[in-house]
Amino acid sequence: MELNKRSLEHFPVQIFAIIMGLSGLSIVFAKAYHLIDMPYWIYGTLLLINTVLFLGIFTAYMFKWLLYPEAVKKEFNHPIKSSFMAAISISFLLVSIAYYDFAPTVSILLWYVGTPLQLVFTLIILHYWIGNDLKVVHSNPAWFIPIVGNMLVPVVGIEAAPIWISLFFFALGLFFWVVLFTIMMYRIVFHHPLAKKLVPTLFILIAPPAIGFVSYFRITMGSIDIFSMSLYFIALFTLFLLLFMVKMFDTKQFFISWWAYTFPLAAITIATLLIHMALGTILTYIGSMILIILTTVVIGFVTYRTIQECQLGKICIEEVE
Repeated sequence: MELNKRSLEHFPVQIFAIIMGLSGLSIVFAKAYHLIDMPYWIYGTLLLINTVLFLGIFTAYMFKWLLYPEAVKKEFNHPIKSSFMAAISISFLLVSIAYYDFAPTVSILLWYVGTPLQLVFTLIILHYWIGNDLKVVHSNPAWFIPIVGNMLVPVVGIEAAPIWISLFFFALGLFFWVVLFTIMMYRIVFHHPLAKKLVPTLFILIAPPAIGFVSYFRITMGSIDIFSMSLYFIALFTLFLLLFMVKMFDTKQFFISWWAYTFPLAAITIATLLIHMALGTILTYIGSMILIILTTVVIGFVTYRTIQECQLGKICIEEVE
């Protein structure tokens, strides 16, 4: 649809989840090229598409910030959308990781933009949670997004800056993952079910332990030990649990939150590829291939539905709370 002033005001910050998902898929095929002989052109094509979309979405949101600052402020002060503000800094970090194999200098430059932004967004969001009268029902898996961002910093940070910076962000992400996971389980088990449009965000539960594994793997220069495998198996079990509950995920009515399926699946796929790199067993190879196929199919389907909704003019319209 044509992006006019009226629609730009309703350009949702959640749309940065598209960059998270496509960046994750680009990284998957970058690793797959090195580890299981996937064609390089797949990674190159995905990287190009992802870069164009990142520049387009980021530019559009900056224009929204300039023309409709009150609309952006409203998102900052929303109990759900505020967490997606960190998707901006996460997009920088993920595009940085995606570029690491192709153009390391570009990768590190993007990291130097994304890392301080991630810290700022984490501080702002935590301040919002602490300083406002939120209810337990306001909590939802999207709250993990700022936490995941901190765990991403070491992936390139281990090459770009002193190791203590990577350790700082890893520790921050690990600590608040445990805190938020406790809150989230209490909310999900003892309170009203998640709203229909938030159900896909349950997949975000996979991301913190999966990215925690990847981050720890980078910090320790490829260590596979009890702690790292514990992180991986928590992520893997969470995936199994969500697949076991697959009937609760409605594929009829589209929401932009469908993109919450994408990056967590890419994260567990990347973690599995790293385990295959370390262990090189037939089981890790088969697991990697299954997850690559699953992630590619899901992202392809969500992309197709998003394009459909754009053609119908259902993106960038005012949401009914």
